[in-house]
Amino acid sequence: MDAMRAVLAVTVAFGHLWGLLVEDYRSTASVLVNAGYFLAGFAHSAVILFFVLSGYWIARSVAARAERGWRWDEYLIDRVARLGIVLVPALMLGGLLDWVGYQLLELPTYYGLTGAWVFTQDLSQSLTLRALAGNLVFLQHLIVPPFGSNGPLWSLAFEFWYYLWFPALYLALRYRRAGIALVTLGIAFANPEIAFGFLSWLCGAALYGAERRWPDFRLSRWTPVAAGLLCLAALLWGRTGDFGVEDPIEAASFALFLFTLLRSDPPRIAALRPLASYGAQASFSLYAIHFPLMALAAGWIVGDTRLAPGGEAALAVV
Repeated sequence: MDAMRAVLAVTVAFGHLWGLLVEDYRSTASVLVNAGYFLAGFAHSAVILFFVLSGYWIARSVAARAERGWRWDEYLIDRVARLGIVLVPALMLGGLLDWVGYQLLELPTYYGLTGAWVFTQDLSQSLTLRALAGNLVFLQHLIVPPFGSNGPLWSLAFEFWYYLWFPALYLALRYRRAGIALVTLGIAFANPEIAFGFLSWLCGAALYGAERRWPDFRLSRWTPVAAGLLCLAALLWGRTGDFGVEDPIEAASFALFLFTLLRSDPPRIAALRPLASYGAQASFSLYAIHFPLMALAAGWIVGDTRLAPGGEAALAVV
């Protein structure tokens, strides 16, 4: 799973850098460049699959803590510390980079002049103390915009509220312990988008539940191949249009694929160990800070016109 975290983080970063540097799709592009457009389109799906991995690990942690004797204070300190140790430096560094690009250098990318669809932030509204304060308490995309150019921070706010919702529901349903955290579920009614994302996140929690319920269940080593093809089909289908339901379908198929991996005991691949180590240690940091870094670099490289699709553009992204 750690190796998958690394792959997903790189997929998100690649998609955003491609959108910042390269002009929108042209049918006359080469096969190599078309492959770049194709891969860049999976950035959002990669975030959804991140939710599945997060749901799995948080459900595992919550279940273990509940068995030892649940304490909200210990849980919240642990979760906020794990998020904050990455989020706070990312906000500070990201804000500095955005100030350089927006105020000091006045690069066209920061003013929407390049038409980059991945740059959705209006910095006159997002590069403010109000937005910074809101992001520090995980209210981005709910009350304030993500800070500065760092639009991807929306998912961190979603994650934080899922960290509250899941244990509140778990304790209420399994132990009949209703806590004040249940009140935060009201956010779901005020923001259907975050509620819909919770369905994808819960696929990861369901994966942990299935693993725990059937600890001795074993599958053929070929089963993950079939499940992997099903997951790939779901991801490809999601690329063909905006159906409104592709996120939870992709999440469910990915969770099924992970379950088959966990229950078929595939051989460990030594070559993936460095990737797994990176995924465990740095994928979250990469996700949290990559966009401001890339926005400044892209703004410096492209000026007011993104690169035409071709070998030069592909080389610049790589």
